[in-house]
Amino acid sequence: MSIKTKLLVTKTHIKASFRDAVYTNLNIGMAENYFCAFLLALGISEVVAGFSGVLAAFIGVCFQLLSIRSFFLRWTLKRRVLFFLGLQSISLIPLMLMGWFKYNSAILAIGMLGLYWACLLSVNPPWNRLMGHTIPTRFRLKFFSMRNQYGQFSVFLGLIIGGVALNWAKEKNIELQVFTLIFITGFLLRLLSWRDIKKHHIDYQIPQGVEVRLPMWEFLKRIRSTDQGKLIKFLFFFYIAVHSSSPYFNPYMLSQLKLSYLSYMGVIAISFFGRVFMFRFLQKKAKSRHINNLLVLASFGIATTPLLWNISQSYYWILFIELLSGCYWAGFELSTILLFYQKIEDHERTSVMSYITFFNITGMVIGSLSGALMMKFMPAEWDSYLALFMISTFLRASVVFLTPHISFKGSIPRFISFNRVFLTRSPYGALTRPIVDKIKEEKTEI
Repeated sequence: MSIKTKLLVTKTHIKASFRDAVYTNLNIGMAENYFCAFLLALGISEVVAGFSGVLAAFIGVCFQLLSIRSFFLRWTLKRRVLFFLGLQSISLIPLMLMGWFKYNSAILAIGMLGLYWACLLSVNPPWNRLMGHTIPTRFRLKFFSMRNQYGQFSVFLGLIIGGVALNWAKEKNIELQVFTLIFITGFLLRLLSWRDIKKHHIDYQIPQGVEVRLPMWEFLKRIRSTDQGKLIKFLFFFYIAVHSSSPYFNPYMLSQLKLSYLSYMGVIAISFFGRVFMFRFLQKKAKSRHINNLLVLASFGIATTPLLWNISQSYYWILFIELLSGCYWAGFELSTILLFYQKIEDHERTSVMSYITFFNITGMVIGSLSGALMMKFMPAEWDSYLALFMISTFLRASVVFLTPHISFKGSIPRFISFNRVFLTRSPYGALTRPIVDKIKEEKTEI
């Protein structure tokens, strides 16, 4: 293949992947972030609506463990991505029908959300590898940085579209019909992503021995004596403490505080903005020696957040809490991702990260179930939500003292600035510049 042909193929891949980023993240902002609100609109109880998201994620991660078995590993990367992406789009169809016919079934809703999360978690490992093989190494970091910027903007846009549409629907008393339209749109966006992934000309098959499925027993043996194991154990208990209350914040805002969908959208958006801002700040300012301290500080911040909910129910106070929470979670996620990735071999990455996700979500399920039981058996004279937030603060603070000390050796990935993506230059030109320069050099030599 000539360099000029490679350039055209690479441009095709980049354009298709950027469109996929827009479609995927619009669906996240517009549909995924309002799943809990949809269940409440159906008439499902607050506790079940809060718990359902975590339970669906647990169903998904159990399925993901099957997706790394040898049957699926025999498939090419592109075939695996297209299969799970197509199945994920199909899982939205029953949710459309439930909204249109006003069918109240928590079991069916959780089952479909479980299938949705199963496909979402299963598509990520082969998608990452497919992008790694179709995007040249010399500008891969810049590609993912720019794609990340497009994705964040699309999530924010989806949040606004969903919030405005649902707020209007509530005034007209047609919430479920609008939820149906949102899920139809999500279904079409997933199909558009499927179409763009299909445009990748390379259908890469991982050579024998390059991707290895690590047995669960071997993974469990490593947990006992490695830094990676210390971090896994800490996260397991930390997620139990955190999710004893966090799944119930959304029902609390929608059902107890009676926030409008527009106000609810503002809360989600400000938390998202806090994460994006803090990620940018940390990637520019943080040093490798700070990563363990960042984990401790972020964990302490997350631990104290529920306590702030007891101070006031003012909307502006809630926005401030969520902004802080987004900042803390950004630091927590960045530090844990970096600490994990420096300890995982590339050929074991798919299976190891699948096991880690399984343990994390298992901790979330245990925590969420504990929170639901506490709310059910609390004395009637107590405010169950605020009491749960207090208990969760104590549990989180207790686990923070178990934060492991793990030194980080490596450099923190840098992302290019927002204005460089959206304001000053064409993204396709920026990404393909190395190939263009190489063509010019060859012409000069001739």
